[in-house]
Amino acid sequence: MRRTYKIGSILLSNALAHYPQFRFRDGQKLLWNPILKKTFVIRPEERVRLALVDYLTMEANVSTSRISFESPVKLAGDKSSSRTDIICYDQDFKPLLLVECKAPDIKLDEKAAIQIARYNQKVGAPFLLISNGMLDFWFKSEDDKVHACPEIPEQFQPNGSPEYASLYWEERAFIGSKPAPKIRSYLTEQCRLLFGEAHQPVKFLNFDGFSPEFALSHYYRIFGQPENSKIGLSISANPYGGSQLNGVLNQNGANTAFFTTSLNLLAEDVHPNTEIHSAQGVKKLDLSKRTDFNFEIDLAEIIPSIRQLLLTFS
Repeated sequence: MRRTYKIGSILLSNALAHYPQFRFRDGQKLLWNPILKKTFVIRPEERVRLALVDYLTMEANVSTSRISFESPVKLAGDKSSSRTDIICYDQDFKPLLLVECKAPDIKLDEKAAIQIARYNQKVGAPFLLISNGMLDFWFKSEDDKVHACPEIPEQFQPNGSPEYASLYWEERAFIGSKPAPKIRSYLTEQCRLLFGEAHQPVKFLNFDGFSPEFALSHYYRIFGQPENSKIGLSISANPYGGSQLNGVLNQNGANTAFFTTSLNLLAEDVHPNTEIHSAQGVKKLDLSKRTDFNFEIDLAEIIPSIRQLLLTFS
């Protein structure tokens, strides 16, 4: 008889408000695994995996020495070995948690549950987790049965919280390594406000074909706006140590304009400090003269003026 797996205990992902670390190599932005001490090409499922590791080590107090990646698993009927995403071990170094990571746009369904249960036939962990970085499904395996957990198992409940100090955001490529001294504390606080709460809508957006100096491909806080429009706002580091403020206007499901601002130039009162890109071409200007921006105001408060600016050029 075919075993079924109930996908019913839906929880917001522990990966929310946690972010992977990045490093720049020859101008290229890469994911950084702090346990393996290796860089990886940016892939959606890898971002999810490293964000979960961020949660496990920073909030659930799982020791980095008890986490493994890519452990080979040879399943019956498979021609080659599969590899696990994450295994966490207990104090006796016995498997405690098996984690399977999916990209954020992948639906978590019975097929995913069957896959992780098959892996666990070889791993033998009492707890299982499937995550796409947005939602988590926890399971407990005992007596050869797999049960959905209604909440996070006690062993993986949050016992602490990230400090979200400046270094946290620098390691995750929100703040550049060389911010103007007078804006470091401002950027740290704005990162915390925009990206530090799990309930906030945040999405990783890719922009291909633009200068690495703009640092466009990163996490954006999404703000719903009138007339079926949205503004995505990001603070991101570029390969040269600078910090960029980037924003994109989406209208009826299509991106119609974006701006990129050098926050270092803005802090030093250098003009122009901003480029706007749209179907009309490229326009250079001073952000502080065209919007409500200043280094005393929360970024969320300038969204209406940013929207109006981008509408002008879209």
